[in-house]
Parts: sequence; structure tokens; C-alpha cells
Amino acid sequence: MERLERFFLKRYIEAPKRNLFRFSFVFMVLGIMLSVGILSAGLHLFQGYESTLRKLLLDSFSHIGISSAYGEMISEAQYEEIISYTDAFPEIESTIPMLGFPLMAQKNDKIRAASLKAYPDMADPPFAKYISLGKKNISEGEVIVGHYLMQELNLAIGDTLNLNYPRLDQITPLGIPSTRSDFRIAGVYRSGYYENDRSMVVVTMANARELMMQPDGYSKIELQLEDPGRAAQLNHRISAILGPDFISIPWNYHAESLLRLVAMEKWLIFIVFSFLVLIAGINVISTVSTIIIDQKAEIAVLKTLGASRRTIHRMLVYRVGMVGVLSVFAGQVLGALLSWFVEHQSFYRLKGDVYFIDTLGAKITLPNLAIIFAVATALIFICIMIPLRQIDRMQIIEVIRNKH
Repeated sequence: MERLERFFLKRYIEAPKRNLFRFSFVFMVLGIMLSVGILSAGLHLFQGYESTLRKLLLDSFSHIGISSAYGEMISEAQYEEIISYTDAFPEIESTIPMLGFPLMAQKNDKIRAASLKAYPDMADPPFAKYISLGKKNISEGEVIVGHYLMQELNLAIGDTLNLNYPRLDQITPLGIPSTRSDFRIAGVYRSGYYENDRSMVVVTMANARELMMQPDGYSKIELQLEDPGRAAQLNHRISAILGPDFISIPWNYHAESLLRLVAMEKWLIFIVFSFLVLIAGINVISTVSTIIIDQKAEIAVLKTLGASRRTIHRMLVYRVGMVGVLSVFAGQVLGALLSWFVEHQSFYRLKGDVYFIDTLGAKITLPNLAIIFAVATALIFICIMIPLRQIDRMQIIEVIRNKH
């Protein structure tokens, strides 16, 4: 910064009433703050939605699921064999057998489709952290039911729920036989992932075998990894070891397309909201044009004294750009406050059947803050440069003559 530029910038800062508090400047600052605040809040909320959805998907699905290639049950001997293979991978945190199948949940005349799951060790089930009410370690004759399923069937802890398993493998001319059993509700499962909360039913392994009339075996082996992001890479190695008798499927096989769609929508929202900053840039153009008109006599004198075009341009860029950058910072603070308010408000919740999850959270990350700052400041400085061409077309003689 040259000495002349420093002189005028210091003079500008030391006289805020004459420069900073002008109506055009205040209007410009408010426009930038609001547009950047909305842009920041939108990106933070969408980032929070994406992170929450990813976390719930990782908790809802096994990171790698192993099942029989022939649609059969996995025997105890096969399970022991699979464990002998997976123990060789330090990336695998746990190998859990699971018995699961679809059935019907019924209370009086209300019937809903449900998905039953059972694990050998109910003392510490994989979903234990999502038991919002009741107990986690259920015993025979007890059931844990998803939150929304309980709402739809008008149930409460202690009520009786009838589970009906249609035997599609034994269809007769008289219809489809089924096994039925009543269970007492001992716990409520609520993860925030709507599909699970609306269909999840958990019973003990013994009760599940009675319903299915299957004395042994498991429908699936669930592998949980230390780093779920390496599931696809690790799945190739496990598939090669297991051979053709088993199928292993990583979690992102089910969820990757959904997460990519959410990420694409996040950046589309960012691009659309960026136009708000561009609209606020119209105020910047108007403010710079007003400064040029109001101070054209000073500009003419500076040109007469030999000030270069570059020096005069930079003086105006410093003056307006400094306020613009501070406005962007203030807008980012406003955006963080807006996203915090939306996250903690209680009068609106997401509809789980539409948005997959029912919690609205915000996540502020440094890369997102940097992107918002870079895009906003770039747009503002572009808008500052547009009206500076008026200075190049200014006739010094005419300005001085009209002034006197």
C-alpha cells in the first residue's frame, strides 16, 4: 500500500460519521450480512443433515453384512468358520450373528409391517444406545419396539403386542399358515432414522426361533469396522476369502447413492443461496457509484496532481472492500447464530417419512466457512470493480470547471 493510499484510508477510518455511517453504506452492510447469514445458515444446516443421516445409516446397517449365497441360514459351524476368517482383520471391531425376518405387528384391529431382529447376547445389543425408554437387556416374552411403530399402534411400555410370522414356505390351498405370539413391551427404540423407528422389533434369540420355527442358524453375520469408510475396500478382501458360498455386502452398497444425492443437493442449495450475495452486490455497485459521484472533485484533483489510475482505484477498493470483508465476517456470525437457533428450537421437526430423519441439526466446519468467505468476498470485490470504470471516463477539466 502506497503512502497516499494509507493517508486516505486512515482519514476514511477516522471519520466514520462522514463515511461509514452514510445511508448507502449502512444499507450495503445490512444486505451483505443478511445474504451471507442466510447462505451460511443454509449450508450449516444441510451439512448437519448430511452428517446426521450418515451417522444414523452407519448405526442402522452393518458395515459389512455376510449372508448365504443360496438364501439359506448360516449354521453355527459356518459362523465359527467366518469368525476364524474375520479375526485376521484388525480393522474389524466385532462380528455379530443376527436372526432377522419380516413379520406383522398387531394390536387389536391395527396391523403394521415390521422387521424383527434377534441377537444371541441381549445384555449389550448393538443398538443399545438408541433404547430411549425401558430396559435394554430383555428376557423371553419381552420385546423392544420402534418409537413410530408404537405411535401408530397406540402402544406404551407394559402393553401386549402380537407378532405374526406368515409361513410363506408352507403355502397351502387353505391359505398361508402363520405362527403367532404375544410379547410384553419392555423398551422403546428411537434412533432418529425413520425407517428403523417405524419397523424395528427386537426379541430374544429363543423367541425369534420359536416364531420362525427354526431351531438353529442365523440369517446374517454383521461386521462392525473401526473405519466404516474402508468398508468397500475391506469387503473385496473378505469376499475373496469367504469364497462363492457367501455374499458380503458393504453398507455403502445400500446408502452411498442416497448420501451422494444429499451432497449434491447441499451444493445446489449453496449455489442458489449464493445468488443472494450477488443481489446484495447491487448495493455495493450503488455505493461505489455514489462515492465516485460525491467525490469526483477530489478524484479530479488527485489526477491533476499525478495520481495514477491504479492508485485511485485501489483507494476506493480498500475503502469499500474493508467494510465488505467485515460484513462477510459479521454475516458468518449471524449464520452460525441462525443455524444454532434452528437446531435448538422446538416448534418444528422434520417429517421422518419425507426426510428419512426427524432431527434438524447444524454442523459448522472450517472448509465450509472458508468456501463461504471466499465466494462472498470474490462476488463483493467483483461488484466493487464494476463501477470503477466511471473514473476512467471522467473528464478532469469538466469536473473542475463545474465545481467552480
